[in-house]
Amino acid sequence: MLQPIDFRRNIAQKARRMADERVQRRLAAILAADMVGYSRLMGADENGTIARQRAHRAELIDPEIANHSGRIVKTTGDGMLVEFASVVDAVQCAIAVQHGMASRETDRPEDQRIRYRIGINLGDIVIDGDDILGDGVNIAARLEGLSEPGGVCISDVVHQSVAGKLDLNFDDLGEQDFKNIDKSVRAYALKQPGSVAREQPLQTLKTAEREFSGKPSVAVLPFSNMSGNSEDEYFSDGLTEDIITELSRFRDLAVIARNSTFQFKGRAADIAEIGRELSARYVVEGSVRRAGDRIRINAQLVEAESGAHIWADRWDRNLDDIFAVQDELTTTIAANLGARVQDATLDQSLRKNPTDLDAYECVLQARRFTVLLNEDEHAKARDLLERAIALDPGYSQAHALLANIYLAEYRMGFNPQPDSISRALRMGQRAVELDPQNAYARCWLAIIHYFRHETERFEAEAQRALSLNPNDAEILADIGHYYEFMGQYERGIALTKRAIALNPLHPGWYYFSFARYHYHEQDYQAALSAVERVGMPDFYWTHLLSAAILGQLGETQSAADALVRVKELYPGISVRGELEKFCVAPDDIEHLMEGLANVGLQE
Repeated sequence: MLQPIDFRRNIAQKARRMADERVQRRLAAILAADMVGYSRLMGADENGTIARQRAHRAELIDPEIANHSGRIVKTTGDGMLVEFASVVDAVQCAIAVQHGMASRETDRPEDQRIRYRIGINLGDIVIDGDDILGDGVNIAARLEGLSEPGGVCISDVVHQSVAGKLDLNFDDLGEQDFKNIDKSVRAYALKQPGSVAREQPLQTLKTAEREFSGKPSVAVLPFSNMSGNSEDEYFSDGLTEDIITELSRFRDLAVIARNSTFQFKGRAADIAEIGRELSARYVVEGSVRRAGDRIRINAQLVEAESGAHIWADRWDRNLDDIFAVQDELTTTIAANLGARVQDATLDQSLRKNPTDLDAYECVLQARRFTVLLNEDEHAKARDLLERAIALDPGYSQAHALLANIYLAEYRMGFNPQPDSISRALRMGQRAVELDPQNAYARCWLAIIHYFRHETERFEAEAQRALSLNPNDAEILADIGHYYEFMGQYERGIALTKRAIALNPLHPGWYYFSFARYHYHEQDYQAALSAVERVGMPDFYWTHLLSAAILGQLGETQSAADALVRVKELYPGISVRGELEKFCVAPDDIEHLMEGLANVGLQE
């Protein structure tokens, strides 16, 4: 027998089910954090990175979140999502974490430090069990992507909420168009007390004009995954992000950040259109194709306005260690791109009237003249650089190169002025003050300390330069050059070989390292072959080293001719004094003087 239906009870149960199923929302401050260069750090030292990350979590990050009444919603291998009831607590927690991380990682080289990007938004969130969803969360994640390493980026609503409550300063990054977010979001970057004004990324200024002192701007588009396997997407995306990071180490390039270029992922857009939208003079595009244990990378550099292809290359590798392959390709591609962009920009500047050159173009042309190493070109370079600084007194790179030029007055005797080495030191120190992250400035400050016989300071600045930009072949070769003068041949040769790998079309002076090394090893025939490849007939050091080598080989007439050429190029030279000025290791001085004594040089 059928039982009567209790309609009132059924209606009540249905109502309760509907209430349970109704979306639950609340207002919250959301903090999104992500580790910078996670794949690279894990590839270099997986166990060490995990151990350090756990220590940072246990000793700093988790306690600060608890102290500020935050709730960790979820974590990933390289980041986390945290919810706060108070936006003030969220911002204070972010600052405490970033300050703590900076102090905890100071003993490590720059490229090995664990750093986080943090984004904070205040918005409506959807509750899904222990998870949170919605645009409020998505915007926090997008802001995290906009943040600089070690920085904090916040939305306009957060900025308004903490105004008058926290004594903080922010850089206005303008309106941002985030992927899958309907409305633009105004963003702000936290400026730490005592810091200089943040150099705003180009992509954050779509509504405001910004000058880059003529520096070429480069946009690296997401590399296409041609493998047909969506699981390989992480490799192509990671490669693109790492190239952007490494290319940004070249301080004379304005590199569009990832949050702008990744908006073009999967879009068939015209290069000229992308260049206009991102204000990029050059665009890099490429593809990744994986087949079994092999991978092929294609990359090309295109001038955005004309569509002209400036450079292209291809790399084929075995995937024995995918992280090692990614690191190798990243540095190789970034180094090639950095050199090619500067070459292309130099070609354009050479077509200009000299009076129309801007500060960056003056630096480019001056760098070209310094390679020639003769007194006339040295004078031209000095004029160009002093003009560049007059045009842009805050241009670190111009100060760094002028420090090099002033040092040449001392080390080469070109167009000497009183107290050249002290003027070089002041100029090098100023370059570093203007931009502490400028690897080239650090390199030449190191070399100035070297010539002042301040070897500990040379070592400190040299290592700083190498950590700031391990992809700049010129820096690697320069520092390797002086390690060899000090008698540290293994270090010097290793840096020179790395420079050649990054710059196969390198200038001839790189071969000095091999010539000096082979001479030290008493392999005089190999030393002669190396010095003959230098190709600098008007540089007195070429002939000085040749004379010593030929003297050891017993080719006395050729050695005597080389020594005559030295004295023509550098009248009045004291060879022993020259070797001592260059801080050549004492044993090497005597070894070189021995070779020269074989052709009658007595000092």
